[in-house]
Amino acid sequence: MLVIASDIHLSDETVGVVVSDKTFSLFASRLRELAYQASWRAGGRYYPVREIDILLLGDVLDPLQSTRWLEEAPGQAGYVRPWHDPQSPQFIHKVREITRAILQKNQHAVDVLKKLSNAEGVRLPPADRRGNPNLYTQERVMPVVRIHYMVGNHDWFYHLPGAEYDAIRAEIIEALGLSNPPGPFPHGPETAGDSLTDSLSRYRLVARHGDQFDPMSYNPDLGRNASSLSDIYCSEVIYRFPYEVNRQLGSELPPKLLRGIQRLTNVRPLLATPLWIVDQVHRHGTDQASIRQIKQIWDMVIDDFLALEVLQTNQFTNPRTRNTLKLVFGISKKMSLPAIAGMSRLLRNHVGEEHISIARFARQEANIRSGQADVAIYGHTHSHEIVPLDKRARKDPESGQVYINTGAWATFFDYSQQHKTDQKTVPMHLLTCVALYREGERQGRRHETWWANFA
Repeated sequence: MLVIASDIHLSDETVGVVVSDKTFSLFASRLRELAYQASWRAGGRYYPVREIDILLLGDVLDPLQSTRWLEEAPGQAGYVRPWHDPQSPQFIHKVREITRAILQKNQHAVDVLKKLSNAEGVRLPPADRRGNPNLYTQERVMPVVRIHYMVGNHDWFYHLPGAEYDAIRAEIIEALGLSNPPGPFPHGPETAGDSLTDSLSRYRLVARHGDQFDPMSYNPDLGRNASSLSDIYCSEVIYRFPYEVNRQLGSELPPKLLRGIQRLTNVRPLLATPLWIVDQVHRHGTDQASIRQIKQIWDMVIDDFLALEVLQTNQFTNPRTRNTLKLVFGISKKMSLPAIAGMSRLLRNHVGEEHISIARFARQEANIRSGQADVAIYGHTHSHEIVPLDKRARKDPESGQVYINTGAWATFFDYSQQHKTDQKTVPMHLLTCVALYREGERQGRRHETWWANFA
């Protein structure tokens, strides 16, 4: 059995809302249930699974989502940003510092994964002579559990080469009980080690995070050992705005408003972030003077973002993208917060709800085209979906090729369909995972997905 999850975004809690501890407890419980069900083979006999692979498909730890990158201003000692030289001592120190904070702040999640990777994780009843589970014995079968880590666009730092990064990865491997060697964590099947490559082959699977299909999150000319435009935008706008509001107005604004602005990173779709700011301001009764101050902070953040030297070059942006950013954000500076919210609402109505599918790229995977793989699995979009790709003539008449997106484990504040004009949100606490089977596991099934929302 192979279980895949992605986009968990464990952070150091300096910005955004972290995944609930209950999510990991539920995942562990669900994994044990899946292992038991997988032990029922085609033909109806029970035989406990001996091996379980877990693939963490990118953006599991999130060292990008941290205001620690913003603590030093330009010119100060230790100043570094995610798009600077990744081999500089300041950069390596920052990645190590944030990684350790993530592991410390998410101790329950760390403990759950580590426990799953050893003999305590999954315990199954043995089979009796008739092919049924023997529930009357204290004996238990403990499958070998291997946890593999593949990087995405928020944890690409763990793909960087060098002894210093090997040491950082060794801490992650020890904490989570990973099967990865301490070298660069793979970014796709092309760079996977022997153990993971073998697992992907046995399950006739292609798996990658999927960020390479997003031009905002990946630059094909620079590869995955380099930053992207998304890193710059997130750090300097989405993460910095709440950071500056708290730094400059933290003692003056209502605590509930500060917490609401802190959750800006969890709002979906991203086009709705201005709506969220206005909603929080109105909901918590902030006076007009404070509203003007919040708008001034927004303008300052945008000015600083557009003035970044890195945006004046073609390293991360092409001229068209750069001009679009300047146009959109330049307009926002001349508008009030409610007017920006109105523009955001108009864009959402015309552009749509920002659901972006990358399923079309799955059809182009070499192993899908050749028929060596039946399933392509990506993450990245945070939108769980299943898309049929092709029908292949195999022994099983019901077989076919499919694309599956693993969605996300996250707390989102999504705008309701009924109250779009009133800017009302519904909290969504999501967990998605995919399980794949072989050798008759799960009574001959090939795969299944599991999606949950904690209401």
